[in-house]
Amino acid sequence: MKYRLDDAAVEQMSSHYLNEGRQQEQWQLSEIEIDDDRLQAVVGMRSIYTSETDVGGFHLSIFSTLEFLSQLMIIYGHVWSGQNKKTKEAWMVESHTKTIRAIRSAQGIRVDMKVKTMRRRNESCYCVADFTITDALDGLFEVRLKGFLV
Repeated sequence: MKYRLDDAAVEQMSSHYLNEGRQQEQWQLSEIEIDDDRLQAVVGMRSIYTSETDVGGFHLSIFSTLEFLSQLMIIYGHVWSGQNKKTKEAWMVESHTKTIRAIRSAQGIRVDMKVKTMRRRNESCYCVADFTITDALDGLFEVRLKGFLV
């Protein structure tokens, strides 16, 4: 099977969320607590996008999830290395995501980060962390991130 799609066909099949709705989503971190190799935080959506094709209403996208998990990993890396402000660039080198059950709550999203590896490589910090993301409606994501602060 071979298809050639023109611009109109691509527009008809494309996700409005990916083209435009994603820019409407904004999240906020709160209640961040770090205890040794664990970080716990609460995330709330400041603005959301609800797809016309999702009969369940709002659901947390993996894109917003990866954004705030990356931010938490950056914060952890800076705390771990004794920095009190962002002084290093972050490079995400690998991610693995399992969206087990949709997260439908826009508020009170809980993040539990368990650091598996945290070490220095020359002037860089290397981190591997596992995340569990849940909400009050039994939503569940599991994510593993690997990254550098350079």
